[in-house]
Amino acid sequence: MFRFFILLLAGLFAFSFNAHAKVDFSGKTITWVVPFKEGGGTSRFSRFIQPFLTKYLPGNPTIKIMHIPGGGAIKGSNYFQKNAKPDGTYIFGCSTSVIVNVATGNPLVKYNLSAYKPVLLLTQNTHWFTRSDLIDKPHDISKLQKRKLVLYGLKTPASADLFHIWVFDKIGIKGAKPIPGLSSSGAWQAFQRGEIHLNSQGAAKYIKNVKPQIEKGKILDVMTLGLVDANGNISRNPLAPNAPTFPEMYEKVHGKKLAGDDLETFYAIAAALSQASKSMLLPENTPDEIVNAYRDAAKKMVSDPDFKAKASKALGPYPLTVGEEAGAILKKASIFSDSTKKQFNKVLKKHKFSYRVK
Repeated sequence: MFRFFILLLAGLFAFSFNAHAKVDFSGKTITWVVPFKEGGGTSRFSRFIQPFLTKYLPGNPTIKIMHIPGGGAIKGSNYFQKNAKPDGTYIFGCSTSVIVNVATGNPLVKYNLSAYKPVLLLTQNTHWFTRSDLIDKPHDISKLQKRKLVLYGLKTPASADLFHIWVFDKIGIKGAKPIPGLSSSGAWQAFQRGEIHLNSQGAAKYIKNVKPQIEKGKILDVMTLGLVDANGNISRNPLAPNAPTFPEMYEKVHGKKLAGDDLETFYAIAAALSQASKSMLLPENTPDEIVNAYRDAAKKMVSDPDFKAKASKALGPYPLTVGEEAGAILKKASIFSDSTKKQFNKVLKKHKFSYRVK
């Protein structure tokens, strides 16, 4: 009996030791897979975080960023699913496009996003704006609602641009018509040439490209998506505090608050387009001690004075979410309810798209 007790105690001790085994990446190289070309938003996000993550991960490993563009982020995402080892030496740079591929049921998706282990999410936001000759004053869309043709850029309806189709429909811009095949940068260039009427940008490009033109009187803000907190509260974007959020614009147009299926769809859009816009994930089956080592490093990183001094300019004035809360947001973003799918398919059919959300 005494011998059995000793063996049991030894087993428990061994389990405790393994469960809290020290993680050390000394001399190792970590591959950060980014399923986009170099220079894009996810690339900039990963490159900014890269040196801080090296600083705070145990053993200060080398981190190399591997860009694998193609297929609307599917090529690189599928590569990560197939090749990433759950030993902490692979991390994934996720974005809205990666999430939308899953949420809309793209049959080419081979990656199991919902099983990945989130380390951190970076909230972003979307600004919509137009030329100053198309509306009388900022945030007044009455002239846009009356125009027979309001052109905007659309990469594909299967991409995150799907959300813009729904947004324009809900605020009554009946003449909204897309120019297909335009990337974000291509749409901005077309907007500058006067070829499209409505455009949108995230925080970094809004600060760099749009704000200077607003100050010159050439561009006027229409609205922002709005920031959603963990309790579902919606606040204005600090980069454009005078611009109404989408829910505020909806209320202005319809005379009632966003509610029911419309509100549910907005929350799904906000999770994918804003709350989980950029994220860092570990492969499925990554041991808890490795996940915790990454999350601890992320917490130390966001408290670093140098990080704080540079992050607002590089990433925007938005919070980073670390840990379990990030997982809940990612799940909401990547799993659309039946009513949300119905909402998207209804607006796709209305605007004569053949694509449907599955």
